[in-house]
Amino acid sequence: MRFIGLLLGMLSLPIVAATEMTSQIYDVDYGSDPNEVVLIFLSNGKVAKISPENKPLLEKITNTKTKKNWLTITVDKNRYIKKLGPAVQPPPTPLGPREEKIGQSTYVPTTIPSMDIAKKYFKEARYNPKDSQCFNRAHIWSYEWWKKHSLKSNKIIIFFSRTYIRRYNFEWWWHIAPLVHVMHEGKVVERAMDVKYTRGPLEIGRWTNIFMRNDAPCQVITKYSDYADNPYMGECYLHRANMYTYQAADLQMLEAWNYTKDRFLMDEVRGAYLEAFDERI
Repeated sequence: MRFIGLLLGMLSLPIVAATEMTSQIYDVDYGSDPNEVVLIFLSNGKVAKISPENKPLLEKITNTKTKKNWLTITVDKNRYIKKLGPAVQPPPTPLGPREEKIGQSTYVPTTIPSMDIAKKYFKEARYNPKDSQCFNRAHIWSYEWWKKHSLKSNKIIIFFSRTYIRRYNFEWWWHIAPLVHVMHEGKVVERAMDVKYTRGPLEIGRWTNIFMRNDAPCQVITKYSDYADNPYMGECYLHRANMYTYQAADLQMLEAWNYTKDRFLMDEVRGAYLEAFDERI
């Protein structure tokens, strides 16, 4: 059996206790049947749930979605929202279109000279077994490889269709990991460097299969709206971005405002260290 079979099993397990998180609400999906569970898509990539009978909470969620407030959200082991309120300490707000527009330069990722070196980088990446947010882990791995080795990596983002999420009761609507270019057997190849879920640099198809219950191939997209305009189509989508990309919201800003990051923003880096690795810098 493939080692990722164990990981698939881990991903299918429910959260063992009540979990509290800070996030905005990205969207609400009511389903095609009035009796279907309502899916709450959070900006941190998680998918929470509300029973359709819980009208007061649904009304509160709808109002919150319009306001785009930062919230403290508590979910039970089955990801149903049990408590909702204003966030005490919202994360730093990224730059907007009226503020500094970052970068118009061409981004060229580094090619790692060999797979052995790529494996060395992978093994030296820090790991914390806590249930942290994927974008914070990925940001610190990319940041530290850049600081230690001048490695300009990419990020790869997988978006899961709403059809897939409902079919498998899946808990995320997007996930992100570093992506590197490696010279291997005379050619440059791409490898996902997801230290949380893999044992080493992994081919993209094998990486997506960790999360795809049906091993479905993912459609490659080049702009966020390719997914956002077709959230029910297919099974999954893949989007490549530079290493400065922090969350899916960066892809929205790139398309809407031509907002392109060409450096790490230290507010994001500090927040990522604190949330993912309990470290203040």
